[in-house]
Amino acid sequence: MKRICSLLCLALSSLLVSGQGSVGSWTDHLPYSRSYSISAGGGKIYSSTGSAVLVHDPGSGANSSLSRVSGLTETAVALVAWCEAEESLIIVYRSTGIDILKNGVITTLTDIKNKYIPGLKEIYGVTVSGSRALLTASFGIVVIDIRGRYVADTWRPGPDGETNSVNEAVILGDRVYAATARGVWSAPVSRQGLSYFGNWELLDDLPEPISEYGMIASAGTGLMICKPGKNGPASSADSLFLVTPGQPATLIATEPAGTIRALDSDGNRVMVSLSSSLRILSPQGAVTREITGYGWAGASPNGALTTGQDLWVADASVGLVSTTNFTDFRNHAIAGPYTSNVADIVFSGNSFCVTGGTVDNAWGNVYRPLQVFTGSANSWKSHILYGEADRDAMRAAIDPANENHLFVSSWGNGLYEFLDGRLVQNYNQYNSPLSSIMPGENYSRICGLAWDLPGNLWMTQTGVQGNLKALTPDGNWIITEVNLNMDVAGDMVIDRNQYIWVVLPRGNGLLVYDPAGTPSNTSDDRFIRLQVQDADGQIMNNLFSIAVDLDGNIWVGTDMGPAVFYNTGKVFSSEIRASRIKIPRNDGSGLADYLLGTETVTAVAVDGANRKWFGTLSAGAFLMSDDGRKELAHFTTTNSPLLSDNIVRIAVNGVTGDVWFGTSEGIISYRGEATSGKKDFSGIYAFPNPVREDFNGVVTITGLVGNSSVKITDVSGNLVYETKSLGGQAVWDLRNYRSQRVATGVYLVFCANEDGTLAGVTKMLVIR
Repeated sequence: MKRICSLLCLALSSLLVSGQGSVGSWTDHLPYSRSYSISAGGGKIYSSTGSAVLVHDPGSGANSSLSRVSGLTETAVALVAWCEAEESLIIVYRSTGIDILKNGVITTLTDIKNKYIPGLKEIYGVTVSGSRALLTASFGIVVIDIRGRYVADTWRPGPDGETNSVNEAVILGDRVYAATARGVWSAPVSRQGLSYFGNWELLDDLPEPISEYGMIASAGTGLMICKPGKNGPASSADSLFLVTPGQPATLIATEPAGTIRALDSDGNRVMVSLSSSLRILSPQGAVTREITGYGWAGASPNGALTTGQDLWVADASVGLVSTTNFTDFRNHAIAGPYTSNVADIVFSGNSFCVTGGTVDNAWGNVYRPLQVFTGSANSWKSHILYGEADRDAMRAAIDPANENHLFVSSWGNGLYEFLDGRLVQNYNQYNSPLSSIMPGENYSRICGLAWDLPGNLWMTQTGVQGNLKALTPDGNWIITEVNLNMDVAGDMVIDRNQYIWVVLPRGNGLLVYDPAGTPSNTSDDRFIRLQVQDADGQIMNNLFSIAVDLDGNIWVGTDMGPAVFYNTGKVFSSEIRASRIKIPRNDGSGLADYLLGTETVTAVAVDGANRKWFGTLSAGAFLMSDDGRKELAHFTTTNSPLLSDNIVRIAVNGVTGDVWFGTSEGIISYRGEATSGKKDFSGIYAFPNPVREDFNGVVTITGLVGNSSVKITDVSGNLVYETKSLGGQAVWDLRNYRSQRVATGVYLVFCANEDGTLAGVTKMLVIR
């Protein structure tokens, strides 16, 4: 089965990465500084980053990307290969789906992905022969006809009809050689019937010819073949053999098991990718050069190729690297986080912070190195700590008084403080009241973080006495008397009453804490445990997310959809119930369904117009009206570039209106219509401006006071369009009241706040 779609041109993809996108545009925020597969063709170098493809143009030096934003069907890119005969790029995904790109058109092949194959189903490599691509897989070799865009055959090298995993294949002369789990097998590449194992011949020149051989490459008139080693009691080394068919194999190198990662040949040399060096061998097996580092980083190659005098390396740690003289090494990347992991996303102005930790379903550690990614606009900086105690970064809080000052909670080593991009303090059981659940070991588990108005940083701590603590601006600590005697205290928000709302996962409801206006004096504080129970008595036990909207209402994400508390000021004086939004079916039945009642709401965010964004476990992201009763948008992987339907976090940049979706496959953003309202109209402007004749999007008027009235006229004063801003931003589709595109000319935009006491004006040029 194949699907054909057009690809946005690379120039546009590059613009979306680096420029200001229009409302409705998408931008990925994926890691481009790691490389797992490499190919060259059409004057470009293609590097798989694991979640996208980095495209480097050696002529101009420009980098661009291929991702879901530019039309790729999936995110998890495993392999890239170039077919010169068809001038096509082959992209293989971990799911075994395949995209073939030629002249801006993508053809998607899902035959392997959709076919039931017993046991393991994985693709390990791509070998191109003319207009065919040989995909070596866990069940044989799949032959793809690149010209016809279809699966032409499945070859099954091996000793019998049983499934035999094929790790890699190579063409030498007129024969194809396949390194498999049970020996190296060969056959004339033009032979018919290679789907029958009996038409393959065993290469018995190797020691233990029926053993597993993992990698293979041509070496002049011979072959280099790697026999993988084993770890454990019966350990053995990786062994590299030089084989001239018909002659006994020669052992030319041994390395610790798992050290040899790839063999790549350019016809004259074989490049051996090791875990910490790139070794270049002559066809006779002599080492002619070894690269152990680049001067600015150590080497960790996954593969290599040459074009003319240039050597290109796919490096697992630093991405795409090139050199001409083996002395000066250049790194080619696009700004982004170092990994695609995401646990939290927060904004302060245009500054952002992303954490890359997580916990398992039982809230246990997964032991990821502490990952924190910060930046502003298109700049990114990665902070990764590899200490034994530094693990599982959970939430971030940017200081409202200083965007360069932030804190990060961790699930094991307390609280981290960063200033101007440097780690300045780590608060844990050894230097603060942040206790460990296991004294003497690094298990100071902190999750939720939130700032109150006086500048105290509140946090939730799990499994110890004093589940709610705060760090004051002068460095002192507030320790409350909240002792919940439960396993987990999760996310938190602070409402307009300065009440602290804490999610208590795993069926424990909510904690609401009132510091009574005197946070440092806990004697007058009060707190309450609250179940999320609706008016019908239905209790929602499983809570996953929480947010406070612009009206002060508390929205909670549950496994039965969202619930909302409206009367938050009465939480201590009366028994308040959560409300669930009912959406009429409008089918004549008079019935209604609860908003997202069958979905697990994993993320809640509020934009500048008080509209609600809901992220779900498996159904993508929803945008609802401010009251939650009208669906305004629903993004999934099938109708948008969304990276995954599993949404981990949503955050809204109030300055630009960008909505960032943290997913199980990484971060992508959507340019939304709503921004936070301004205090006046001094920063009003419209973009794009001028509007060119080939522009088909909407014009955005931003820098507005919240909920402004917006009127657009021509220079003669004739009213063309009017609307109301969404928060601090409004959009115009360049059409008048008769739905006709307006003529070329200058247009004036008049804006006023709700009571008419503030006004502003800007203008734009439209070219038709």
